[in-house]
Amino acid sequence: MKRVLSLLLSLLLGLCGCGPVDTVARSYLRYDRPVQGSHGHTAFSDMILAYPDPDEVEAILDEALLNVTAADNEKGFIDIYEAQTQAYNDLVSATSLAYVRYCQDITDDQRKAEYTKLNSALYAIQYRLARLEKVLMDRWGYHRERGGDYADALDRMTRQSEERAALRAREDELCRQYERLETEYRLTYGGRSWSMAELMGDEDLSLPSFLDALEQFEAGKNQAAGTLFAELMALRKQMAQEAGFPSYAASQYDTFGREYSPQQALAAAKIVKQVFVPLYIRLRERCENDLRYLSGATFDEDQFIAAMEQSVEHILPGAGEAWRYMLSYGLYDSRPSERKMGGSFTTYFSAYGCPFLFTQWKDDASSVFTVIHEFGHFLSYYLNPEGTYYGSENLDLAETDAQGFELLMLQEYDALFGRYAHAARLCFLTNALYAILSGFMEDEFQQRAYLLRDPTGNDLNELYAEVAASYGFDQLFGYEGREWTEIGHTFQFPFYYVSYGVSMLGAMTLMENGGRGYAQVVKRKGGTSFMDAVGTNVLEEESIRQAAAWAEKTVDAWLDE
Repeated sequence: MKRVLSLLLSLLLGLCGCGPVDTVARSYLRYDRPVQGSHGHTAFSDMILAYPDPDEVEAILDEALLNVTAADNEKGFIDIYEAQTQAYNDLVSATSLAYVRYCQDITDDQRKAEYTKLNSALYAIQYRLARLEKVLMDRWGYHRERGGDYADALDRMTRQSEERAALRAREDELCRQYERLETEYRLTYGGRSWSMAELMGDEDLSLPSFLDALEQFEAGKNQAAGTLFAELMALRKQMAQEAGFPSYAASQYDTFGREYSPQQALAAAKIVKQVFVPLYIRLRERCENDLRYLSGATFDEDQFIAAMEQSVEHILPGAGEAWRYMLSYGLYDSRPSERKMGGSFTTYFSAYGCPFLFTQWKDDASSVFTVIHEFGHFLSYYLNPEGTYYGSENLDLAETDAQGFELLMLQEYDALFGRYAHAARLCFLTNALYAILSGFMEDEFQQRAYLLRDPTGNDLNELYAEVAASYGFDQLFGYEGREWTEIGHTFQFPFYYVSYGVSMLGAMTLMENGGRGYAQVVKRKGGTSFMDAVGTNVLEEESIRQAAAWAEKTVDAWLDE
């Protein structure tokens, strides 16, 4: 019974936990390294964590900054800048690899220390590169052709202080503490210490005792997470102020390359509630039995892997090659382990010219959904590194890659889910609508939370309960207000979540013409904007209502099957 309850929760409430591994490092710098003509051919097991000495890079840049203002040697300083930009790129790739190694065993102190060292070094080097580039731009016009927006971003970066670097380091440590909370938090109950896995797996506890222990576990963990988040908010608001942004939300929207403001997202959220909440409630009521049926299913990973190769090729010629490439070079880690970080993500190792998919296979439908989503990211990296990793950061477009791929894969569910295909389609549509609602809901919660002055954990719980109720989640799922601390993105990648909603609207827009636009989007040119790629402003009321009409038509078709 406990297994069914937990699986049902993951199916109904879970989104794929992909996140930007190098968000800060990629926030403004252009990647000047030429894209490789072919993909790398190094197995993950053979990859070596090698990188330039960060201290040496910082020293070279410090010396250049000391002398460049009075010097006349334009080419010499441009050469220094470009060489150290290359070193920075190499460090970014090494940080991605170090992060994966850390996520594979977050209890390994050495892996944690190496990742932390590299990630911290990126901030310091990026700051120095920005200062040097600004001098080169002001004195000799270097990179002035990149336009005013680029110059403005560069100017903001140069205003960052050394104190902000220290704040970044503390922010990173708090995020690591949150990650460890997921695996290390324990409850003392009935004379013994329990982890969540031990609690969920124990068959001797009576149901009343299990529910009582679960309540105490969740309350204690919520309190610990709330304390961490309060400090994170204070740090982040201070960093945003130093960087010249009116709010922390505005700074993160800028980091993620969004083409709309936090205020525009809140305005769109009002329309989203009007048109998607009723549709979501109707679908949930109609397919409750199908979701329960699917929650009890198990799926063999080897059979899934075999079926996926043909399925991805059916929906997009060339995708099968990417799937085989991923498996051949070990660029897929699905091993279940209590030592692994929770969640899933896809990243890119530029030094080796390849993406990497990280997840944990659990033999249930959520594992199938997660790998399909993450492979949408992997495929985008594989087909078009210039327009993804090497392009300017555009989170909404990156998530449209994955979610558009998920929508296309609906036609292959018979091959992937067998007799559970119909239930799986309904479950995915439920998750798709949930992605829209939860994306805007989590963003609304975060925007309002960051406006509070010195909130306690209970203040945040009350706010979350209020916001969730406005989306109907109190009635649908019994939300009481503590659930926000289970959303890792809120801690590690703040203001990321709205992109799940915005990009799902974009993906649905691409499906309105039968999905023919997806192939063009996933092979886009570097620098393509999200709105240009999907062909409309998805936050306008008419676009939201059109996406809802497509979703309703699709829902009705599957319900009538």
